[in-house]
Amino acid sequence: MSFLNPGLLALAAAVAIPVLIHLLNRRRFKRVTWAAMRFVRASVEKNRRRMELEDLLLLLLRCLIVALFAVALARPALRSAAAFLGTGRVAAVIVLDHSASLAADEGGMTRMDEARAAAEAVVDAYPSGSSLAVLLSGDRVTEELPEPTRDPLAVRRALREAPLSDLASDHAPALARAAEILRETKALGKEVVLITDRQALGWRRVSEVGAALGAAGADARLRVVLVGGALDANLAVSALTLSPGFVSSRDPIRLHAEIANRGTEPMRDVRATVHVDRGPAVDEAVLSTLGAGETRRVTFFAKLPSAGFHAITVKLPTDRFPADDERSVVVRAVDRVQVMVVDGDPESNSAFFLRNALQPVPEAEAAAYYLQPRVVPPGQVALARLSDFDAVVLADIPALAAPAVDALTRYVAEGGVVLVFPGPRAQAAFYNDELLKRAGWLPAALGTLRGQPEAGPDEPGFALQGPPYDHPVFSLWNEPGSGLLTAARFRAAWQLTPATAPAIHVAAQANATLSPGSITNQSSAGRVMIRYSDGAPAVVERELGLGRVLMFSSTAGTAWNDFAVRPAFLPLLHRSVASTAGRRDVRYNLAVGDTASLRLAAEWTGRDVGVLAPGEPERRLTRTLRAGVSGALLEFDETSRAGVYRVDAPGEAAALLAFATQLDPAESDLTELSAERLAELGRSCQVVTWSSGMDLRAAFDRERVGVELWLPLALAVLLLGITETWLAQTFSRSK
Repeated sequence: MSFLNPGLLALAAAVAIPVLIHLLNRRRFKRVTWAAMRFVRASVEKNRRRMELEDLLLLLLRCLIVALFAVALARPALRSAAAFLGTGRVAAVIVLDHSASLAADEGGMTRMDEARAAAEAVVDAYPSGSSLAVLLSGDRVTEELPEPTRDPLAVRRALREAPLSDLASDHAPALARAAEILRETKALGKEVVLITDRQALGWRRVSEVGAALGAAGADARLRVVLVGGALDANLAVSALTLSPGFVSSRDPIRLHAEIANRGTEPMRDVRATVHVDRGPAVDEAVLSTLGAGETRRVTFFAKLPSAGFHAITVKLPTDRFPADDERSVVVRAVDRVQVMVVDGDPESNSAFFLRNALQPVPEAEAAAYYLQPRVVPPGQVALARLSDFDAVVLADIPALAAPAVDALTRYVAEGGVVLVFPGPRAQAAFYNDELLKRAGWLPAALGTLRGQPEAGPDEPGFALQGPPYDHPVFSLWNEPGSGLLTAARFRAAWQLTPATAPAIHVAAQANATLSPGSITNQSSAGRVMIRYSDGAPAVVERELGLGRVLMFSSTAGTAWNDFAVRPAFLPLLHRSVASTAGRRDVRYNLAVGDTASLRLAAEWTGRDVGVLAPGEPERRLTRTLRAGVSGALLEFDETSRAGVYRVDAPGEAAALLAFATQLDPAESDLTELSAERLAELGRSCQVVTWSSGMDLRAAFDRERVGVELWLPLALAVLLLGITETWLAQTFSRSK
């Protein structure tokens, strides 16, 4: 037996009132001697025993009424009877928040430690025989015990061993999954218990939470157990990006970090440092003042020791929320950038200008230059291993055979980049039907030819638009000292009509054996990068997952323009190749929780590799590489921690590759639910603020319906009151 309002049991002391009244009434008499007294005494002595029994019965009834009334107000719950009858058993899903905000320090222990302790108190709060499931909540759901079980030891083990993650806070997915689990159960009582902190971010989709619980049944209840206190000071590295261009081990690279003050007070002398491969600091910056809510962009430089994969980390001093005190990116430094130039018209000079612009050094220095162009005829495209090239340039291609188109489609689907310069012999039907409609990766459709191809060099022609330019490739020419793009003159160019998003994705056209994990099928519409002065598109780009295609409207030679002999041609070509080739490394930098799909050389197919998670050097997860489109494929989805993951193999001295996951910048905002939001939440569910050693059983029982005895006790009080009144009237009649 337990009581939901145990304090009201003190009212049971009022049972003494009828006793006192009875005793006082017995003493309140006055001796009077009169003649007929002997007759009354004889009558009283004759009926005394019966009258004492009647008085005692009325006294007991009155005491029982007062006692039962006090017990009813205390709301008793008879657990043993409820368990015996089956009415106290509950089907519940315990949702434990393990998002990054639970890493906040609460005076020697984290919020996650408090959440685990509160979760065990939740298990204690349920009657014997209840079935419990366990889910871990973030912006992705981890199902620790997806099927409700009556084994409390298994539930406790799952809660004690629940790991802290760096996922973003979002309660909607886990609560929706909990509702699905409860919908499949047959229990009369259905409950969801969410154990989380007060971070407002997790409730941004609160409307979906209510809808999910409504789908679980009208009797489904939500309980929210809040842990942790306020955190008013927090510095965060909210972003870390590299400047566009190739990452070389020969030259320092530039990176940009955003330092944010998420606290309520300004911070002074904020020191940020840059580290390569967890080594000593290679650069640093000190912000003298960073205001509350302010974000500052800081530029750093770092030199990479060698070619290959490297991790670059920006760190802040450790504070109470360490999850956002550092941020890492993985870069792939190269000594050589391989570019394939497909020469579709040997009689033109497009391939000549492209080759010399890509490698603008004397022949004696060409072998050591970081850009290595290779000119091939169209027939070699299908035979070459395109994955060895960082970019492919199609120069004056009239048409390509189907195997070459399929090879380029696979290349783009896996993150390759292609630059297209259609020439005078370009067949519009091939470009539009094969590359645009069937393959699905051409940025624009070829229209009619504009201008006068046979015009002499003295003809005015048309020019590119003037500044300002909003595309990163052309932003260089927004600076006055960088020259002018408008100096080039074009006598002819193809009319380009930017493509819309295709109905058939590029991946589906590449090869029927492409796996969903090896490529991405997200395709954008064609976007104009720069126009001519009359508004016609001059260059159009298209993004296809990690792949990108740039399409120029004119040639790369001098047949239709003089751009190839202008100073701007070389930096424009270099920036175009660098900006697109750099996208292939995007796959090495993911959001926390994303699946990494990484490619190795084909000879690694079928072999085992190990993945070392950040902060867990002793934990090595083994994966078997399977065959991909153009090499071995590693798919890894256990990325719930932010940081650098390294992939190695037995017998290999260096890591095969590396990738990094980054915390959602929004998770650094630890703003708590306002009092108004908490009050609103409390109107739709039970909200309990947990503290160490708290007994949640009484708090839960106070809201739980179905095992309380106050109603039958109240009815008993009413029945006893009626009985006492009737007996009192009956006993008071003249005898």
